[in-house]
Amino acid sequence: MAASNLTLVLPPLLFSDSENNQFKSLLNDKTKELSGLRNILVRGENDSYDAQEIILTELFGLPYKDINELPIAAITAMGSGFDAATGYWLHAEPVHLHPDLDHVLLFDSDHFELSNNELGQLVEELQELLEESELTPCYGQKNNLFIRTHDEPKVKFPALTDVTGKNILQHLPEGEDSAQWRLLQNEIQMQMTQSVVNQRREEKGAMTVNGLWFWGGGYLLRGKYKRCYETVMSNQLFVTGLASMTDAIMDKKISSFADIDNKTLVTIEQNKAVTPASSVAMLLEFEREWLKPALAGIKNGELESLTVVTGKTKTVLTKKMNKRFWKRSAKTSALLNLLS
Repeated sequence: MAASNLTLVLPPLLFSDSENNQFKSLLNDKTKELSGLRNILVRGENDSYDAQEIILTELFGLPYKDINELPIAAITAMGSGFDAATGYWLHAEPVHLHPDLDHVLLFDSDHFELSNNELGQLVEELQELLEESELTPCYGQKNNLFIRTHDEPKVKFPALTDVTGKNILQHLPEGEDSAQWRLLQNEIQMQMTQSVVNQRREEKGAMTVNGLWFWGGGYLLRGKYKRCYETVMSNQLFVTGLASMTDAIMDKKISSFADIDNKTLVTIEQNKAVTPASSVAMLLEFEREWLKPALAGIKNGELESLTVVTGKTKTVLTKKMNKRFWKRSAKTSALLNLLS
C-alpha cells in the first residue's frame, strides 16, 4: 500500500445523564484496550466545531461554516440518488407526536420501525395535501423522506436533534411564513391520525407515525468541487451525498486498514440500538481493526496522516505528532467530551 491519508469518522455518542455515568464506568474498565484512541486524541491536533456535519463538509472541501446554513436535506438527497442540484430541499422526518397535558413530545424514527411500504402509503395519502402547498415529496433509501419546492420558505425550521424527546410547542417553525407551515403540520397530523397505516400499526401495538418534522432545508451551492477523497466507504447518506458531489469513488468492499489506498474516508457504523455497552464494544472493535494498524502505519511511514472525527472534534495525527510521548493519554472525562 502506498503512503496514504486516512480519515476515520465515529458517530457522535450521546447519552442521558444516567447512561453517561454507565458509559464512563465502562470506558474506565477498558483504559488499556483503548490506549490507541486515548493517545491519538492527546498527541494529535484537535479542532472543535458546532456539528459533525460541518467537519464533514470541510473535509470534502465544501464552503459551509454555519450549521444553520448547511443544506443537510439536499446533500442527503444526493446520497439517496436524487438530483438535488436544483430546488429547495427539506427533510420531512416521520415522527410520533405524543400529547401530554400542556405539551406535545416528539419521538423520531430511532423509537419505531417504519417499512418502505408503510412510508410509501403515507406519502400517497398526503400527496394531495402536499401538492396543494406546491410541495413535491421524494422518498428514497433508509426511509428518508424529502420535500422539494421551487422557492425558499421564509421560515426557520429547528433541527430534528434539537426537538427529539422534547416539547415541540417550544420549537415550532418561526419566521414570516411560519403560520402556513404550522397549519400544514397540523393538517398532516390530522390526516396521518386517520391513516390506514396507523390503524394497522395500532392493531399490532406499534407506535403510530402521526406527523412530519421539517428540517435541514436549503439549496445546494452550484459549482464544481474538486475530489478530496479518492475512496469513500460509508452507509451514511449525508456522506454518500458529499462523495457524489465531489466525484469520490464509493467502495463498499473496504473492511479493514489493509484495504485502503491513497486518500480514503471511512465512517464507522453502529447498530441502531445504541447503548453504553454497545458503544464501548464498537470502540474496542474500532481500536483493534483500525487504530492499531493505522498507528503502526504512521510509525513506519506507510500512512502520512491520520484524521479521526469524534463527535464534534477533528483530530489530525502525523508521525512527528505521534512522538509526543510526554503527552499522557486522554483521561476518561476528556474522552467523553471528545466522543459526544
